[in-house]
Amino acid sequence: MTYFFERSSQHAEQERLGAIQFMGRGIRLFIALLCSCAASSSLLAAELEKEYLNSSATYSQVATVSSGGIRTIYLSGQVGIRDGVIPDSFAEQVDLVFANMATQLAAAGAGFADVLKLTGFIVDIDADRVAEYSRARARYFDSNNPPPASTLLGISALVRPAFQIEVEAVAVIEE
Repeated sequence: MTYFFERSSQHAEQERLGAIQFMGRGIRLFIALLCSCAASSSLLAAELEKEYLNSSATYSQVATVSSGGIRTIYLSGQVGIRDGVIPDSFAEQVDLVFANMATQLAAAGAGFADVLKLTGFIVDIDADRVAEYSRARARYFDSNNPPPASTLLGISALVRPAFQIEVEAVAVIEE
């Protein structure tokens, strides 16, 4: 029995030393990978081009980042307003939201087919509002293209009490 215990503890010690050596190699590889990533990310950062479109004093309607021939477009939340007028009807606001999105996407050289992600916020959400949102969305997104990844949230209010919906988007295009 003593022999088995001694042999087991020697075996355990060899395994422990082997694991330490393996971890040492792993740490060295990890550090090399980190250095490589840091070097390449600083090169990528130098290549990034940012552009802000349709800006006001407080925010931009569109922000873009370009690198390596790819442009990522971030659309600020679009609301149902035109020429300072906010319609009372939810359906009219939804139509204006998507029309405003079309305008902002075009300013960045994109269209609805380029949208990868949509996030919608509906005040006092219910089945009727979701159905109206879905109908309007279907008019702007071509059924021949896969739909964008989407999130739709029910919320209690937006920045102005008259707003009933806001939708933001992310699109990607080749330059």
